[in-house]
Amino acid sequence: MTAPQLKGSCHCGAQRFTAPAPDSVTDCTCTTCTKRGTQAAYYAPGVVDLELTPGTLTAYEWGDRMMTFYHCATCGCAVHSEAPAWTTDAGEARPVRVVLNARLFEGLDLAAVPVRHVDGRNEW
Repeated sequence: MTAPQLKGSCHCGAQRFTAPAPDSVTDCTCTTCTKRGTQAAYYAPGVVDLELTPGTLTAYEWGDRMMTFYHCATCGCAVHSEAPAWTTDAGEARPVRVVLNARLFEGLDLAAVPVRHVDGRNEW
């Protein structure tokens, strides 16, 4: 059975996306996630349909892994991120991912979605 498709958008609606409902979200304590106020839903690139307005989308690159974080320059919402493939210090391969801000999904009961807590501030 396929997960239902949900729509999401920033506050002003300039940046929109469609993706399956997340099975879980990640609440990370790294400075980027906490300061942006996101809960992350991870997807393979081909699963997400991004409808972005380039003139009002701003990118920020950060870290050794060169993650790119995008936010709407009009309303300020953190919309999504792009995470390249990388290998953890323990040797675990992580694939390329699109990371959506699950707080922006319309009609998603985020309180009912399992949360994975990651201590990104101390473990990375």
